[in-house]
Amino acid sequence: MNARLAVSAELAASVQRMKSRTWRDADAQAFEQGAAPTAPARRSDALPATSAPLTAKRFLPRQRQRSPNRKASRDRRRRLGGSSALPDTMRHHYTEGQRAVLCIIAGEIKHHGVCDLPIDQIAALAGVCRTTVQTTLHEARRLGHVRITERPVQGRKHLSNLIEIVSPEWRTWFKRGTTAHRPIGSKSVKMVSTTKNTDQNNRRFAQADSPEEALRRELWVAAKPSKSDFGGRRP
Repeated sequence: MNARLAVSAELAASVQRMKSRTWRDADAQAFEQGAAPTAPARRSDALPATSAPLTAKRFLPRQRQRSPNRKASRDRRRRLGGSSALPDTMRHHYTEGQRAVLCIIAGEIKHHGVCDLPIDQIAALAGVCRTTVQTTLHEARRLGHVRITERPVQGRKHLSNLIEIVSPEWRTWFKRGTTAHRPIGSKSVKMVSTTKNTDQNNRRFAQADSPEEALRRELWVAAKPSKSDFGGRRP
């Protein structure tokens, strides 16, 4: 252990060259000896606006989701969380915000058979943040209430997950009752007058009926008395 290490001839020659080194640059020698001061460091935000960024990022950072109307989101969360979207034997497993998320999911499944909404949209409809939606889905899957099917896409952004209800008690509950969440949109309704009898309606009725019914309808319209037959008054 006390034996001295053998030093090669190349290492000894390199050490001698470093010791006999002479400074050729006066500025380098001044900086090394501390005679010349260096410029103080500056923060990145203090750089001028015209300077190029130090690092270039490929993707922009995720922007935190904020509700434009916090009061409306809170009221919507309370209304959905206090609704009867879950049976009494399952409500105690979740908080008010989580029950609001499950209410949105149950409504989508009831109307469309499966919930394929993205996390941000579920959070906006329920009046909660995206973290609450993720926590709710993890807890519901752990308890065996829902089944989540992931849809990864290679080389691109993944599709939204498919959420299905697997709890028999919950499926029976929301099938029999109403849901507080309803999809947005409605069917267009064409208003048809039941008192006006125009030629267009007569042609439509004639096309829809049989030839005998169309002839009977035309004869009835032709034989129908008018106001002029009674001096401008109906009988």
